[in-house]
Amino acid sequence: MNILLPKYAIHYGGMTPIKDEEEANSFGFTFEESRFREKDYVVYWGSQSYKPDFAHKFGVMETGFFNEGCFIDTVGNYHTNSLNSRQAYSEITSFDLNGRKSARELILNRPERLQSKFNAAFGDVKEVEENIILALQNPGDRSIYSVSNKKNYMEFVNDCCRFYGKSLFVKMHPWNSNEIYDEFANIAKKYGCNFGKAPVSIIEGKEFVISYNSTFAVDCCLRNVPIVQYQMGTFYNCFGVHYSSQSLPTRIEPIANADKLCDFLIYKYCFNKHMDKVLFASMIKSFSTSRLMFPMIDEYSYANNMH
Repeated sequence: MNILLPKYAIHYGGMTPIKDEEEANSFGFTFEESRFREKDYVVYWGSQSYKPDFAHKFGVMETGFFNEGCFIDTVGNYHTNSLNSRQAYSEITSFDLNGRKSARELILNRPERLQSKFNAAFGDVKEVEENIILALQNPGDRSIYSVSNKKNYMEFVNDCCRFYGKSLFVKMHPWNSNEIYDEFANIAKKYGCNFGKAPVSIIEGKEFVISYNSTFAVDCCLRNVPIVQYQMGTFYNCFGVHYSSQSLPTRIEPIANADKLCDFLIYKYCFNKHMDKVLFASMIKSFSTSRLMFPMIDEYSYANNMH
């Protein structure tokens, strides 16, 4: 097979266990972006625009939704990804562990810092009295720009703080710092909202969490905390997540078995970017010939390659 992997994956963060062109060539792959139409299978990085006719078959790679986790979507990214399809809804709701450990068992029994995509133990605020949590993002993140822009995002944060007031805790993203942190802090102060960097555990037992378009939805589902997504995006039409269609709810009903989403992601969607390179190469070749929307099998899954 003539397979192209995304150069971004090795140049900006080591997103694959294959580290250079020579190693890629040994598996029949390349990172060199040329003559796309001659490739049998192209894996694009999520931030890159693409046209499916650039190759006979393609996948879209991104980070998420667990510590050191990645995925390759067969359809698109963010609001266009496969998780928002009718087929995904059916497959997630009917997903059966068949004796395997649940995502909750696998993830929440790890050291706390490894229980989320980012360090789940990070933060100085250890206890929160407020019952509604606003999970902030990095305003320059692609998850925002894929569906909106920074101006609209900052308006969303302002609207949340004004609407929920002192009932809201503004949970800073681990990457919110310096001027960005201050910008968010000033909005929260204006409406009397408490704020700060806090570990993921502060969401436990809360009424609900609201986010713009964040993978924090997975952390909520793992902990049985209702999550509402305000904007279109990764999980807006997905089982386990409420989509508010750009409105601010006052109450969210819990979705029974919402953690099925996490079970599905950990066995049928995500892989560990530090998995064995031979196994990774085998997974890529398997994806390149599969006609399934969700071609992940147990052998390659994040659940069976946790470190």
